[in-house]
Amino acid sequence: MSAAPLSEPPLPAPVTDIDLFSDESLADLPSAWAAIRDLGPVVWMSRYGVYAMGRHAHVRPVLTDWKTFSSTGGSGLADIRRPDAWRAGSPIVEVDPPDHTAVRRALQKILSPVLIRGWKADFEAAAEALVDRLLEQGSFDGVSDLAEEYVSSTFPPALGLVDEPQRRANLFLLGEYNFDGQGPRNARFLATEAKVEEIRDWFNASMTREAMVPGGFGAQIFEAADRGEIVPEVAPLLVRSFLRGGLDTTSSTISAALRHLSEDPAQFALLREDPDARVKSAFDEAMRLEAPIPNVGRLTMAETEIGGVPVAADHKMLVLLGAANRDPEAWEDAARFDLRRNTNAQMALGTGIHMCIGQMIARLEGEAVLKAVAGRVGRITPEGAPVRKLNNNLRSLKSLPLRFHPA
Repeated sequence: MSAAPLSEPPLPAPVTDIDLFSDESLADLPSAWAAIRDLGPVVWMSRYGVYAMGRHAHVRPVLTDWKTFSSTGGSGLADIRRPDAWRAGSPIVEVDPPDHTAVRRALQKILSPVLIRGWKADFEAAAEALVDRLLEQGSFDGVSDLAEEYVSSTFPPALGLVDEPQRRANLFLLGEYNFDGQGPRNARFLATEAKVEEIRDWFNASMTREAMVPGGFGAQIFEAADRGEIVPEVAPLLVRSFLRGGLDTTSSTISAALRHLSEDPAQFALLREDPDARVKSAFDEAMRLEAPIPNVGRLTMAETEIGGVPVAADHKMLVLLGAANRDPEAWEDAARFDLRRNTNAQMALGTGIHMCIGQMIARLEGEAVLKAVAGRVGRITPEGAPVRKLNNNLRSLKSLPLRFHPA
């Protein structure tokens, strides 16, 4: 049986009983983030017995110091080293050097800029065709009809996953499970886990070499194992990581960008003026404001201090990427979507050795969609209120009613 979490910090630190994983907090995370930032550079979350931090000035140094703040305890709330841990760690996200170095080097060789550029024409053509279809349709849902439809039609073929009728629904369910699992084992996670049990055989089969279409980067992961660049046991686990996290964050960011562009016509006009120069800004600004993965976990490997607050060794730390991305000390008018903003310091993709390995794919997809929208659509208008989807560690929308008006 797991020990009860410590309600008091092991060393003096501000304490909060905010539950970042409650329905109320997930529906309005910026308010919870502001409260935690205001308490101090580091706070103790009494409900879970972990540290949390959300000030931009301190987040970047923590993410770049893997020796003091390790990923080996897991990317979420729980400590995956514990014997009662519900899952094994990711061989790319939840390891540190030297193990991390070899795996990341092999993946970077596979996901090379040359490979990504080779997808560009097909990805852009797919985005243009989808936007044209939605223009004819008029009203649509920006989540299911655009963002999820686009990402589920481009990413799985690039991975090399066999096309099946259930592929889209199963992959988004796996993503929901992956990110719910980065929070507590609450009712939300248990409900998602029960759904995943129904597709467990499909999931396990999809991680195998036999499930990969020749030429996709999934097959190349197994080929890297054949060459001895990674150990054979790691190959299916790397495919698992892409299956569980390759669609949701990108589709969430595309949806977020569409929401802000529909709500601020002046910003959409800026995008249309110079899409080649501003699609990157639009995608990055959506990531900054709506960080699709709000938290990443780290494990303190030694006693240290952050901003004058002592931090004990061998404890989990939730690094609140979303809070850092809305820190008013780091960003002027931090809650505003602004395409003229310099977003180089935004933290949604992480930084340091664990910076998102799939970011080039995500950017290619996101920028292709926004470029197609900017070139074909004259106005985007909301057709109803957006509805947020609650997940323990994925900030996304459930629905986004929109209408495209021809240019």
